[in-house]
Amino acid sequence: MNWTLRFSTFFLLAGTALAGAAVAAGQPVAIPEPVDKLHRADKECRDYDASHMKDARITAELAKGQTLYLLPCFTGAYNVIYRVYVFEKRYPDELKRSVFAGFSDVAGWYGKDHLINAQFDPKTGTLSALEMGRGLGDCGSIPKFQWSDYRWRMIEYRYWGKCDGTHMPEDWPVIYRFKKPEK
Repeated sequence: MNWTLRFSTFFLLAGTALAGAAVAAGQPVAIPEPVDKLHRADKECRDYDASHMKDARITAELAKGQTLYLLPCFTGAYNVIYRVYVFEKRYPDELKRSVFAGFSDVAGWYGKDHLINAQFDPKTGTLSALEMGRGLGDCGSIPKFQWSDYRWRMIEYRYWGKCDGTHMPEDWPVIYRFKKPEK
């Protein structure tokens, strides 16, 4: 499925998880108090209680005792900005936002604590985002991550920084792909 169609579907489903242990959009999502408290303390998450944002909340079991919470923070014209939390039942007091790698022509690689238009596929365990530089979708990035024991591992990063109408998301070049180390 191409990204243009996936992006259109995104707004119809508002972050629906695909299968497995995930809770799909539109269903009640129980947010543990430590996760809810940390998210509400973030002043940028001003739209958190809006009805359309409640429907965009996603949860999924990553491993025994580890649960993913993809919580929307705020929206723009064509983007929903998410904060990502992994709640570990054994260590509820050590909760913090997940941090991811981002890339731009100006900054190179950098760290960020959000994903834009995030999705989680429980069948593959892949967390991905469609981060468009403008509504046309001709520039931006598509990062993909998988949970690995206690951290997110980047498995692929697509990027096109020129908003020039020449490349749509499915055409953005891969600038990073994880290679499993040889034993």
